[in-house]
Amino acid sequence: MILRTTMEKCHCAEVYFQDILKIVKDSERPILEVARELGAAETCTACVSDMLSYIESRLEGRTLAGHTNY
Repeated sequence: MILRTTMEKCHCAEVYFQDILKIVKDSERPILEVARELGAAETCTACVSDMLSYIESRLEGRTLAGHTNY
């Protein structure tokens, strides 16, 4: 049996989701735009689903996902 753990950061870029969240809240820019500006969510993209879930659950009803094909 394989257990899947929830990611807390983009491991490729070493960027924590909480850091992306802070910028998104302060700037009201799309999540993926901010993530990619920081170098996250581009290399292997394994973090994208967890990152979007983490941030969207903390945005207090705002939707700032931006355009995504994930």
